[in-house]
Amino acid sequence: MPPYAPLSVEIVTGQDRVLVRVRGELDCDTGPDLFAALAPLAHRYVEVDLSQVPFMDSTGLSLLLGQRRASRRAGGDLTLLRCSPPVRRVLDVTRTFTHLTTPCDTAPGLPRPDTF
Repeated sequence: MPPYAPLSVEIVTGQDRVLVRVRGELDCDTGPDLFAALAPLAHRYVEVDLSQVPFMDSTGLSLLLGQRRASRRAGGDLTLLRCSPPVRRVLDVTRTFTHLTTPCDTAPGLPRPDTF
């Protein structure tokens, strides 16, 4: 079994959106750290890069779903980018991949902000 990977969160603020790069395991121990980083950004358009997340449990999934709901209520959005294979598997099994990777601002007539 690979060693435990502690969570680190890097926030890159752009003009129209915020990129959040997550590294490490996303579980019940580290979820509060990611929540603390994402909650103040609820009013922004946030893209979360999960390519460096080797493990995610139901706590991580619940956090991402809840934060997406909170973001949309606050006038922002949260979309996942570049999911690692283990994260992708959780999203596929729970049938949440499309929900969490489809931006809400892609409706016809709405301009899509610059991406990272």
